[in-house]
Amino acid sequence: MRIAIISDLHANIEALNAVLSHIADQKVQDIVCLGDVIGYGPNPRECIDIVKNGRFCLMGNHEEAVMFYGEDFNEKARQALEWTKEQLNSPQYDRTSNYEMWNFLGSLEESRTEGDVMFVHGSPRVPTKEYMVPTDVRNREKMTEIFSLIPSLCFVGHSHIPGVYTDNFQFLGPDKVGGTYTHQGGKALINVGSVGQPRDGDPRASYVVFDGRSVRFHRVDYDVRTTMDKIYATPGLPNYLADRLIVGR
Repeated sequence: MRIAIISDLHANIEALNAVLSHIADQKVQDIVCLGDVIGYGPNPRECIDIVKNGRFCLMGNHEEAVMFYGEDFNEKARQALEWTKEQLNSPQYDRTSNYEMWNFLGSLEESRTEGDVMFVHGSPRVPTKEYMVPTDVRNREKMTEIFSLIPSLCFVGHSHIPGVYTDNFQFLGPDKVGGTYTHQGGKALINVGSVGQPRDGDPRASYVVFDGRSVRFHRVDYDVRTTMDKIYATPGLPNYLADRLIVGR
């Protein structure tokens, strides 16, 4: 079965729609989301409505924060968090619609394992909050503990940096594997990157397609300027959140 795995949409409907259009050409059977549907961007309700129809969605740190409290968020992220809460409670929508939004967020799992494949937002060790970044391959203690929790493969998001972490302490960016990683034994952790806010210097949306053995990394152009203009026009969202989109940081 071929599945598309997306993550870190961050309320960016232009990026999400572009990715969904691209996925439609990939002959996939299901779409899985690893969390952070909301936060930072201007269209949280629209993105939630779309993701609800996928195979499953996991809880990211932004869903966790909007349900509880983002104590570890910086000031800009916290401003966006408060604005997002207002949108989900908006009197412009009937109470039933608002309740459905909150019920969906409250129902999200922190992780899921199907056979020998694990899905989680951050890391197997701290599902919603721990980042996996390329320099972690030098931290043998961290990597050894994380790989001890992985059955065979693990898909994550959260850091917004796509690539493959192997159990022999290597990080392989998509370019290093020619855009496709084929699992040939051992264990691997795959970061699928971010749909709505890439941070690897490439502003295009990122996602992967997984066929049970191979992982294909995809980058998709979208109308970044439209998303930026929406953020600039929204008093509750810092301009910085728009500025970073165009540079992929």
